[in-house]
Amino acid sequence: MNSSRTFLHGDETGNGSLDGDSIILSTRVGIARNIANHKFPSSNTLDERNQIIKIVRDCISSTGGLPELLFHRLSRLTRIQRQMILDDYQIDDDFVSKLPGRAILLAPRLSLKDDAVSILLCWDDHIRIQVSSPGSGIKKAYIMVGKIEKLLESKLSFSFDREWGYLTSNPADLGTALEVSIMTHLPALAISPEIAGFIKNLSKVGCSISGFSGINSEVTGNLFNISSSKTLGKSEEEIVEEMQAICLNIVEEEENSRKKLVEKDLLGAKDNIYRSFGLIKYAKILSFEEALELLSILRLGLDLGIIEKTRDFDLFELINIISDSHIISNFEIEGPVSDDDIDLKRADLIRERVLEE
Repeated sequence: MNSSRTFLHGDETGNGSLDGDSIILSTRVGIARNIANHKFPSSNTLDERNQIIKIVRDCISSTGGLPELLFHRLSRLTRIQRQMILDDYQIDDDFVSKLPGRAILLAPRLSLKDDAVSILLCWDDHIRIQVSSPGSGIKKAYIMVGKIEKLLESKLSFSFDREWGYLTSNPADLGTALEVSIMTHLPALAISPEIAGFIKNLSKVGCSISGFSGINSEVTGNLFNISSSKTLGKSEEEIVEEMQAICLNIVEEEENSRKKLVEKDLLGAKDNIYRSFGLIKYAKILSFEEALELLSILRLGLDLGIIEKTRDFDLFELINIISDSHIISNFEIEGPVSDDDIDLKRADLIRERVLEE
């Protein structure tokens, strides 16, 4: 199966060619490491966590070959700044649940389409190196993470056991402590009878599934976050290859579901797509969750070639742009702001981005 096909043509019969990156929206690869002879962060005092942060920060500043990284203590970032990093898919909710004794290093980005490099300090483990890439760029992100990890390991001694591999606070991460996560857009599969079996099969091969907002979150906008969850006994290369194969399988499953949708209920699909178009065109206010649902269906309509009079748009990039934190920051909103104010700007912003003049 060719996962690099693109929707170049389509018509109202739902004919089109599938683009894998309209299904695999983003990839994140992360490696957890702990410094030898230091307790895990959950057992550390605040002073001990700050000492670990200093050790890692000094190591990074004295190590050549690393990307430019800007240091931030979580407690010194504003709530909006923390939320923006969260909305950019660089951290999880749990990381910002406790601010003292935690820090993050971020590589500057010119665009949301650029690779996002981050190093999280004193979360569950001392160090978590992460790279997020647009689309299904697992191998590329893995290579970048591995390069950073090797540079740090040349200066730091990581906790390692010959039998168990790299030691981590969570026994499930023992071994390579490598995690690969993919953000997927599955609008046809999500409403198909095959979705239950699809989720069951992913669980069988050691993947965990959550919604867009992370662990335990509900699925909104047909966005599924799928992560590798078993590392013990597997090499890094095996995990990467398995997740690459899973990506191909996901694209194939969604493609088949779209074909069945068009064959069995084209009128219903058209109705849903044009209703979503109408709400986007005329709604005065849109919550973030409602916007995700509408954009998901509109994106499906574009991919199937069913709807016209809309601009092509990158779903994952637009999701970031219309988040509350990005709206507050980009519109330079200061002081108290109501939900309606944000929802009003969100509706206008979406129309500006996706509707033809």
